[in-house]
Amino acid sequence: MTKLLKGTVTRTIFRPDKVPENIGEIRDSLKKFAFKKIDPMDVRDESTGWVDAIMSFDNENYGSLMHDSFMLFALRTDKFFFSASQIRPHLEEAEFTFKRENSLEYLSAQHRKEIKEQVVRKLKMNSTPKVTIAEVAWDMESNLVHLFSQSSQIVIRFIDIFEKTFELNLETVELYDSIKQIKGSGKVESVLGKIWSL
Repeated sequence: MTKLLKGTVTRTIFRPDKVPENIGEIRDSLKKFAFKKIDPMDVRDESTGWVDAIMSFDNENYGSLMHDSFMLFALRTDKFFFSASQIRPHLEEAEFTFKRENSLEYLSAQHRKEIKEQVVRKLKMNSTPKVTIAEVAWDMESNLVHLFSQSSQIVIRFIDIFEKTFELNLETVELYDSIKQIKGSGKVESVLGKIWSL
């Protein structure tokens, strides 16, 4: 369930320097940078891309995209992360076993690297990535983009992928200015309230 149904949400507001011509162009652009699941065997530890705003597993249809003058979608990031203390016992055991099986007293840097990669792959096979989802509402009338997060990491990631996806530049807008521009601070919330109450 989207976090927009739970209490107060924070947001960061942007103004793009242009607007796509039609919904088809937006849908095609989202598909080019759609979220892709991480295979535990993949060398990547992280994957970021666009998903549907309501069905966060949908990275193809975007069935919830158009509502009134708003384009709604979400940015999803899946990330595998293991702290040094989580890895340590598994790594020490793997190194010990490798030295014993190969009659080695010391391990080369290359062996250590390969063993660590194997350990991390094994940990990934037995765990799930951390998932972060941030909803986006793009008002085509005011040309304001509302990102429902103020996390600096999410904002940086969002700006990068949004600008690449739609081939435009974003400018951060102060909340006071955006409220004046859309003539009423409840506009976004009322639209989202209708959608997420379904």
